Amino acid sequence: MLAENTMVTEVTTAHVNDRVCDVLERMRATKLRMLPVVDDAGIVAGVISTFSIMENLVPSYIVSGDLNQIPYAPDMGILRRHYLEVIEKDLLSVMETKPLLVKRDESLLSTAAALTAFGKHEYALVVDEDKRLIGVISAGDILDRLGTMVESAENDA
Repeated sequence: MLAENTMVTEVTTAHVNDRVCDVLERMRATKLRMLPVVDDAGIVAGVISTFSIMENLVPSYIVSGDLNQIPYAPDMGILRRHYLEVIEKDLLSVMETKPLLVKRDESLLSTAAALTAFGKHEYALVVDEDKRLIGVISAGDILDRLGTMVESAENDA
């Protein structure tokens, strides 16, 4: 079984020149947590996710564990201020530039292994030899395919 047999080909994307606020609205409307980011030629430049946006909101001293050393740390005020700054940025400054890429002829097993090893997201972008986006495959897609295969085998028995 190959990645191309399991991937989703109707993919909502973001463009490298989009602003974070526009993409965040698109993500909310489509109920997606991650979008591939492509250039004018459809070549993958990265991914934008709710996680990568959140990484830009939370100050590094909080992430590093230094929050306990500070007698008073603003809570929602600082997040709100950072949110207002980040949503006006271009995607290039916020997106992840090294997404998990797989080829259409990769096996489902190697795609599952890559997703597991990558660890940060549950999506792999399926690209052609020029890194043009042709589909997306998620951990859920692989699990659904396996479930269908098991059901089919049980029905044949």
